[in-house]
Amino acid sequence: MTTRAVFEWRSRTYEEWLIVGVAVSLTVAALLSSLALPLAVTGLVFVLAALHFRILLPVVVFFLPVTPFLNWNFPIRDLSTLVRFSFFAGVMVYRASHHEDLRRWLWSGRLTRAILGYCAVAAASAFFNPLTLDAQRELMRLASYVCLYYVVTDWLQNYQATRALLKVLMASTIVAALFGFYQALSGGYTALYDILYPMQDEIAQIPAWEGRITSFLEHYNGLAGYLNLVTPFCLGFALRSKDSMLRRLSWWCLALASVALLLTQSRGGLLAYAAVLLVSAWSFAPDRKAGIRRVAIVLVVCILAAAVAGLFFQRLAEIDDFTTVSRLAIWGGAFTVFAHSPVLGAGFGNLRTLMGGLLNLPDGWTGDAHNLYLELLAETGIVGFMAFAFLTVTAMRKAMKQHHRAADEFGRIIGFAIFAAFMGVLVHGAVDYLFHTTPQVTALLFLLLGLLGTQSEDRGIGGSV
Repeated sequence: MTTRAVFEWRSRTYEEWLIVGVAVSLTVAALLSSLALPLAVTGLVFVLAALHFRILLPVVVFFLPVTPFLNWNFPIRDLSTLVRFSFFAGVMVYRASHHEDLRRWLWSGRLTRAILGYCAVAAASAFFNPLTLDAQRELMRLASYVCLYYVVTDWLQNYQATRALLKVLMASTIVAALFGFYQALSGGYTALYDILYPMQDEIAQIPAWEGRITSFLEHYNGLAGYLNLVTPFCLGFALRSKDSMLRRLSWWCLALASVALLLTQSRGGLLAYAAVLLVSAWSFAPDRKAGIRRVAIVLVVCILAAAVAGLFFQRLAEIDDFTTVSRLAIWGGAFTVFAHSPVLGAGFGNLRTLMGGLLNLPDGWTGDAHNLYLELLAETGIVGFMAFAFLTVTAMRKAMKQHHRAADEFGRIIGFAIFAAFMGVLVHGAVDYLFHTTPQVTALLFLLLGLLGTQSEDRGIGGSV
């Protein structure tokens, strides 16, 4: 008994000193240089990951909405990309030092192979075309998202870790929503936004403030896409969870995220949100007849809510001529790029550069195709489009199988939430492409893929909600 007490005391003391060391190191790095801080952060992430410091992943997930740009001219442009690479490297060291099977972890499973296949096609499309700085940056980000996927599959070994991570994700989303409300009340993006994104060269100077919130993300459409990846989990646990804390947190997150989503005034985001609500109405119905009835009710409520929202936000009441003409022109330009290189496209990450010349846009314009499907075709061709389609179908089928066949309610809710999240991405993708302009959305999507990868019968993740 005494030996165990001494061991626990030493363990706690070790962790306390480790936290103090992290805080002191970050402070010293911040005082030395603006570049020393990100390097110190990534170095500490590597060390903590190699030690398998258990709260590291929740901390990284909590700060997922924040992606500060780095003021240097390298292919890695934001701090979050560096953090994901360092985290993965640390996990590799930990697994190798503990003689765990690396090959099975890195390669096994249809979902993992689908992800690697899509990444291979994206890389091939870039290397068979001029390898621009934009392409290099997007490839580095894509590789870092895959690293996050692997980290999640390694870190979430049981139900308690998964539930804790989802609680952190909801708490983080609540903070992001509250900061968005602060932007709305202050009537601007705020000084903190300018600190996070001083150059703004990845979105060619966000338009002047028009009442559309961005929170910690670069763009309002990106915030809408991010919220739509979280709200399915809020819906599932708010309606089905027996854990009172998780249920209350889910309700708060759902309410605040829904209001924040409205304040983005993103038509595509709100349409995707309606799709998520319709999927939830059908998925949680006890039978087919009840499902049809609930879907009809939700559809009527969404139509009425859209009419009311149009009274308060003019942008939601109509589609102006400028939006119609500009979107049609951009879609036409993206299709022209695809027609010139239909097999492997113009190269992953290259569309933004080509579009400016095609449409006689100002120098430095860095938009996108405003359409997920056209962007995929233009940048990666038919091969890349099919690879992404295979990945999406694989993930959605696995999620739906999880929803129907999981041995416990917790697993069923996760299966529903991931399926609904992908449905939201596909609907929103009809009018926006968020994966390059908003790295937080892609990072969260790969986190959900990692969560889905842990939900298998042989991993032992389960339990009551």
